[in-house]
Amino acid sequence: MVFGVSVCYAQKITLSGKVYNARSEPLAYVNLAIEELNLGTFSDLDGRFSLTLPSQNLQLVISSMGYKTQKVLIDSITDLTNVSIILQEDLLELDDIIVTAKKTISQEGTSTYEIGEQAIKQVQAMNLSDVLALLPGNRITPPDLTQPGQANLRSAIQSNANAFGTAIILDGTALSNDANLQAQNPAALTNGGKSQVAGGIDLRSISLANVESVEVISGVASPKYGNLSSGGILVKSKVGASPWITTANVSATNYQASVAKGFEFKKLGLLNTDFSYAYSSGSPTERQTYYQNFNLGLRWKLPVPQESKWNHFTTFRVGHSDDGRRFEPDEINRNEADVKSTSYLFGVSGNVDLSVLGALHYNVSTQVVNQYSYFDSFGNDGPFPIIEALESGTYRTTYAPLVYNEIKEIEGRPVNVNANISISQFAKKDKFKFNFESGLQYTYDKNTGRGRVSSGNIARPQDLIGSRSATFQEIPASKNFSAYHQTRVTRNTEHTTHRLNLGLRYDYMLERYHLLSPRLSLSSAYKTFTARVAWGLAYKAPAMIQLFPGKTFIDYINFNYFSENPAERLAIVTTYVQQPSNEQLRPNYVDMKEVGFDWSPASFTLQATFFRKDLRRGINHTNELLLLPKQNYEVVSTPAGQQPEVVPIPGDITNIPRTIKVLKNNEYVITHGVELVLTPPKIEATGTEFHFRYSYLESILTDTGFDTRRSSFVVGSDQVRFGVYENNRRRRVNSFGTLTLIQHIPSLRFVLTLSTEFNFYQTQGSLDRNLHAFAYYDIEGNYIPIPEGEREDMAFNNLKLDAQSLVPDRTPFHANFNLQVRKETIHGHSFSFFAINAPWYNPTFENQGRRRQLNDRLSVGFNFSLKINSKT
Repeated sequence: MVFGVSVCYAQKITLSGKVYNARSEPLAYVNLAIEELNLGTFSDLDGRFSLTLPSQNLQLVISSMGYKTQKVLIDSITDLTNVSIILQEDLLELDDIIVTAKKTISQEGTSTYEIGEQAIKQVQAMNLSDVLALLPGNRITPPDLTQPGQANLRSAIQSNANAFGTAIILDGTALSNDANLQAQNPAALTNGGKSQVAGGIDLRSISLANVESVEVISGVASPKYGNLSSGGILVKSKVGASPWITTANVSATNYQASVAKGFEFKKLGLLNTDFSYAYSSGSPTERQTYYQNFNLGLRWKLPVPQESKWNHFTTFRVGHSDDGRRFEPDEINRNEADVKSTSYLFGVSGNVDLSVLGALHYNVSTQVVNQYSYFDSFGNDGPFPIIEALESGTYRTTYAPLVYNEIKEIEGRPVNVNANISISQFAKKDKFKFNFESGLQYTYDKNTGRGRVSSGNIARPQDLIGSRSATFQEIPASKNFSAYHQTRVTRNTEHTTHRLNLGLRYDYMLERYHLLSPRLSLSSAYKTFTARVAWGLAYKAPAMIQLFPGKTFIDYINFNYFSENPAERLAIVTTYVQQPSNEQLRPNYVDMKEVGFDWSPASFTLQATFFRKDLRRGINHTNELLLLPKQNYEVVSTPAGQQPEVVPIPGDITNIPRTIKVLKNNEYVITHGVELVLTPPKIEATGTEFHFRYSYLESILTDTGFDTRRSSFVVGSDQVRFGVYENNRRRRVNSFGTLTLIQHIPSLRFVLTLSTEFNFYQTQGSLDRNLHAFAYYDIEGNYIPIPEGEREDMAFNNLKLDAQSLVPDRTPFHANFNLQVRKETIHGHSFSFFAINAPWYNPTFENQGRRRQLNDRLSVGFNFSLKINSKT
């Protein structure tokens, strides 16, 4: 290896020249990169650039804000010291534009899809969730910002474990919500509004106001990406000088506006700024439910001498979101909610060429989020005993009024620190090229908020949380340390290209788990045909809300005495406090295997990928039974104007059953899938293109825990039992394809896309469900197994589950049509229109006794983008 490096640097070359636009004007801050080496530079104010390279057999990628990216083989350049590069503005008047997700070869991982700026504009994306509709297997849906957005890569079953394991990486910074504890109590399955607790980053919060491209890793990620299990979404912001660009998206329920500009300062460098605001209501006819957010981003490129071979960026971002429900004057009962979240992100990043040591890359960021949830409701179903106990015991209390007001507040302040540093080197030996990359990463997550739960003056009994509070300070921080290395080997001949990627990642998670995740991929190309195979493991640490949940409060009434005189009212309530200890939870992980081929003769492209994705040790809830002793009381005397005197009835103790939710590594999801992308040759005479993408997904979810349910019974009977059942396996199959017609007329700066979505087959249901309990608990809490041959006997008939739960849910074949039209002016302004379910075709079918619609309602909207002071 050392010999190879010395040979490489003995033969290093210098590539220098100048970058122009079509008007022969020099372009500053153009990014020139050798992606396979993680090496690059920017042009100076005069458009000049210089790169020192270890070899000439490389590809140079040239990109700049507002211009079409070019790729040039350095071997094809005759004069390496006087290179002239002309960039074309990325406008609809160009012959070749890409308005779909493009499957690419990437250093970030296998099976990667790149979604460029033209594709983002074409789907009129409001946030990151919208662009994922361009991936195989995903469909375009009417925009609705009132619902949180979750990533769900390569799975037919919506799973929090899958979404939580999808990394969101913004300009090299991995966003984290591991410290999000904004939940009242996960054991009681209540949460802080629509906050994505242990469910992944809310994609609504990622603005696209200044985004250049989105790259989605649905296959095996590079080992430099960790604390993930289900791929990653890489968001790249624009860098470069630009005029003011204002955009607006409008539909029946959603409104969004943004403005962005790149400022060029001769002595202070380059500053890219963006601001966006979005508002959404639940439906065109009601405004009770709403969502709004704003995002402000500043990214400053530090001015440094070009000869220093150093690029440095400073980033500052502020984002605010507000989920809520208004109280309308005509409502009888008050039901108001407001869930706010404000995040502040500061980071520094960059790279520097250290000559023999290689290229050094660094990224350090800190994010602080202020979270506040407020719930205000009125109820008229009182009176209820007022319960405020924080410890287990039996308490005397009184009653709330018939009509009462309940207020709940949750406050949190998650803090995340993310630091990584890596170094890459290049070596060449004969026809082999070697690229080595090694790195270290550290993450720190801690919630420093004041209160987890704090509610008003009333709380209902029977398993619901009362007027209780808790603090975040007592919860330790989540710390992860990682190291990784990857070696990429490439061998080129006249007709073949072979690529081998070997990687290994070590994670020391939560100061308790030592984990190794190998990852490898191999591809071999002969002329126009490429075969590829990949395998890898990846781990995701549990969220802090899973490791350190709040207490579970179980309240039940021992004695009721209600009088017209409030001073005479008495309730005796027992509170049982359970503090879960979830230190046994382990990181979930995914074992990904895939094989595929690409065939690209002439202008025809066929890409097929077959994969198996095993998500193991996913964290979910399972039921456990508690039988709590209830002491009954009797009245001794009833003095006037005072609470009655009561005493326990000797020996009169009954068991009160309660089911609690316990977190365990019980979820296993196996997904088999096929992804297909087909692009026929373009019809040159008309400028018409077709693009077909298809996905087949079959996911089987197994819950290795057990389900506990109360039997059917007659009131007053002593035959109440609690059956214990094996959890059923759930199976879901999706077969879905999209055929997109792209009609592009460069002379008119016009493009139309008509997408036909084919829902070939969809079914979901239970597998191997046993309706009979294998054991039960009696009223005394004794666990009694049921012999296998007796489980169907009439003696246990009241433990049998409803057979209706076994009926599968099948959706017949149906199609949907979406229309998107965009027009640009000669000044670069853009106007577009979309119609989802354009023919307004809503077929219905009957399933399990009810009639359902197959397509979404007709949804239309428009977008415009204006360039102001385009000569800037």
